[in-house]
Amino acid sequence: MSAQSAAFRSSLNAGSALMAAFVAGLLAPLLVVLLVLLGAPFGASAPVGAVAFGLLFFFLVPRVPKEWVSYLRGKSRVAFVLLALASFLVVVAMGRLGVFMYDPNLKQFSLTPKIEFMVKHTCLSGYVSAAVLAEQGKENIFNLSNYKSHELDALLPTVEPLERDYYAYPPQFLLLPKAMLSLSRDFFTLRAGWYVLYAAAALLSMWVVASWVGGREGAVLAALIPVVWLSLPTLVNVQLGNIHLLVFGLCLGGMIAFDRKRHALGGAMLAFAILAKIFPGVLGIYLLVQRRWKAAFWTAGFGVVYTVLAFLVVGEKPFVDYFTSAVPRISSGELFDFVWTFTPGILVNYSPFGVPFKLQLVGVQFADPLAVSRAIIAVYSLGVLVLAVAVSHRLYKREVAGEDGSRFRLTQLVVWLALMSLSSFRSPFAPWTYCAVGGVWLFAAYAPFVRSGAKHLVPFILGWFIISIYGPPIVGPMVAFTLVAQTVLYVSGFWIAWKVSSPSTAPEALPVASVQQG
Repeated sequence: MSAQSAAFRSSLNAGSALMAAFVAGLLAPLLVVLLVLLGAPFGASAPVGAVAFGLLFFFLVPRVPKEWVSYLRGKSRVAFVLLALASFLVVVAMGRLGVFMYDPNLKQFSLTPKIEFMVKHTCLSGYVSAAVLAEQGKENIFNLSNYKSHELDALLPTVEPLERDYYAYPPQFLLLPKAMLSLSRDFFTLRAGWYVLYAAAALLSMWVVASWVGGREGAVLAALIPVVWLSLPTLVNVQLGNIHLLVFGLCLGGMIAFDRKRHALGGAMLAFAILAKIFPGVLGIYLLVQRRWKAAFWTAGFGVVYTVLAFLVVGEKPFVDYFTSAVPRISSGELFDFVWTFTPGILVNYSPFGVPFKLQLVGVQFADPLAVSRAIIAVYSLGVLVLAVAVSHRLYKREVAGEDGSRFRLTQLVVWLALMSLSSFRSPFAPWTYCAVGGVWLFAAYAPFVRSGAKHLVPFILGWFIISIYGPPIVGPMVAFTLVAQTVLYVSGFWIAWKVSSPSTAPEALPVASVQQG
């Protein structure tokens, strides 16, 4: 302990204290929620959380990388204070959210207490309900009406005062909710536990990614973690519990594991991410184009393992229903018919598929909007495929030529994020509530490439802001706002991936990195 104390004293400074306090401030409340979940009274759990914060701070301060501390030391006082404020706001928001996640009746602690959807929606309810239906082996888990059926209320987990979500994922993903059901059959216990696991895993993934990038580039990413957390798409993901954010973490963890020659771990992570959300399959194209045969083999192998295991656990019916019922209706958009019949669903949908239906809300008519939507998504998908092949080949040539270092690792990260973000919008229904988080993370990763000067910084910050919020609750202005935000997400994804993958990309420091503390 004396060695730890000496390390703490020698490492303690404003930068290390800020990063350590942010991480400890997120993890300590999660411990309180976990203790209450296990039956400890809140009055006893809160002091334990306070002690945990102190201990975490004590042990984390010496472990903040020196490059991160150096970068933060070089910030102006104004920038440092703003970053500290963002960290504080995230900790407060997560602390409040923990109360709501433990007790859904305390909706005043949710992110947006006055928005009914945000208060009542929980993606986990669909995951768990589908796993329960699969256990029975009778119902089609991809029949969305089953999740609103009064006849099945006695069978499905009780979720009131929340609303039950539906299930539209591959059968292999059921392994996760089945594992959760083996721990508890009480939905609210699972919901609180899922919140703890989700937030901790998301934070860990961001820390690991910044550490892997390393150097000054990794320091910029680390400094922006509180900003990424403060964005609404991140916080909304955490509250709703959609697996989307964790899928990004799994994908990046898998790709980093491949880079470190830990192919089995990488394959296990990436395969589950692909089978959970499908869109990470774009990274499979990346691996094949780059001739990373071992990584591709391990990913495919774990995909087979998960499939066989799911078949044994949930049976044949979910697979039959998935390929005969769900896949055709997902491809056509028919599974998500509310995308063109329900105005809030039309507005929140950031998929190119939904553009014609948004235009119809403001008077633009189409003889067959579904045909137009399918044509748009086909062209968009082809564009993403071509981009994936092109940028993967570019990076392969650069790596073969011997390029390495933190700058190149950041370039790889940016390309991975861009491809995943763009691919996530290929679904006929890609709601802003969780899909925009890929764009938020992409902007953070691209920040070290941004040139100095208002003409570069202003569009960058404005674009980041537009995708991080949701527009006014009036149909006309909302249609315009969401179309602009979608355009920012698509154009920035294509442009950033193409730009950073270019062999001629010159190293350009983030302008704030050169601002010395005054």
